[in-house]
Amino acid sequence: MRENMACRFCPKIKKYDVIWVIFVCVAMWGVNKYQNYKIEQREQQKFKDFELLQKKCLYGDNGACKILYQKQ
Repeated sequence: MRENMACRFCPKIKKYDVIWVIFVCVAMWGVNKYQNYKIEQREQQKFKDFELLQKKCLYGDNGACKILYQKQ
């Protein structure tokens, strides 16, 4: 048949195979983006809570100071 072709694998690749690979890559990228967004939101919330505890401790709330020093 096509004995003189340099690549014998290329004729076996079908158009829907390429489309399927692209679809899977885009889906994995979307899931990764979503998970990173959720992790970032959680970290920002922890930082805001920690900042609030620091402010409360600074203004004389002894309960906040106890919680703050237990975390460190």
